[in-house]
Parts: sequence; C-alpha cells; structure tokens
Amino acid sequence: MAQKYLIRRGEDREATFELRQEGGITLVRREDSDEWKVVGLERVGDSGLYLLMIDNRPTEIYLERRRGGADVTIGRHTFSYDVGPWRPAGRRAKAGAPPSGLVRIAAPMTGSIVEVRCAPGDVVVSGQVLLVMESMKMNNELRSPADGTVEAVPVVAGARVKANELLVSLRTI
Repeated sequence: MAQKYLIRRGEDREATFELRQEGGITLVRREDSDEWKVVGLERVGDSGLYLLMIDNRPTEIYLERRRGGADVTIGRHTFSYDVGPWRPAGRRAKAGAPPSGLVRIAAPMTGSIVEVRCAPGDVVVSGQVLLVMESMKMNNELRSPADGTVEAVPVVAGARVKANELLVSLRTI
C-alpha cells in the first residue's frame, strides 16, 4: 500500500507524491503520473550532505530538515519545501489550526523505533519530540502536533513498525 504526501513549495506550488516499498526498494511517483521511480537517499558522513538516487542516477544534495519540511540545496539553488501527510480536500485541517481531541500519531513509513521520549500521562507541547524512528538509514524525529497529554505509547525502543501503525495516542488541550 502506498503512502501519500503533500509537498508544497511556496504559496502556489504543491504536488502529491505516493511512496511505497517493494522488496526493500523504495518507489515514488507523482500522483498525476503513471511512472514509478526507484529512489534512495544516503547520508554522506555526519554533515547534511546526501546522495539522492533516482532510477540509479546520483545527485548530491544538501538537506536541512526543519519542522514541517526541509530546505534542499542542489548546486547553487536552494528550495524550501513543506511536507505533510496527504488528506482528501474535504478533510484537510485549516492552516495553523492544531488538531483537537484524541490525536493518533502513526508511523509515516516502515522502520524501527530508536528512542521513545514520552510515556502515558506525560504532558507535551507542540513540536516536542515524542519518538525517534529509523527508516532507510535515516533517523526521523516524530513530534507532537499540539499541546496535550500522552494517553498511550504502544511501542518500545527496538520495535519494528509498519507504515500507519499507531505509535502514540495524544489527548490535545
């Protein structure tokens, strides 16, 4: 099953991409295309330099992650992207409005839990790191989308999780 992501560049440019794993290979396609591309991303050393492989063609990029997206430098050009899970148009949250009620934080992709930084009953703030997850040799910090209280954390460090598997339940304030 493919996961969908909405990627925005600036105010007027957005596209939906689908990502899926097949036998250890990651495939990506733009939603309006029928062509799937084999992709890989490998960090070079401890810097922000990465080797992006698209259909076995390498491109060096400098990737600087930030909350809600990344700044990507290719050559002398820098692009700022906002990335989030895709939602049908009728279900999209209003920009800037934090989620309310019980929020389900799910694994964005298949991977392993490296670190759990919260426990049931913990009071957390928006942007606080709740878990660190490793996927495709990259550590990803999963952050709280709003202020609230952790209700459940059904995973532990070292656990292998699948895409969309529940990682944290959060009751927002």
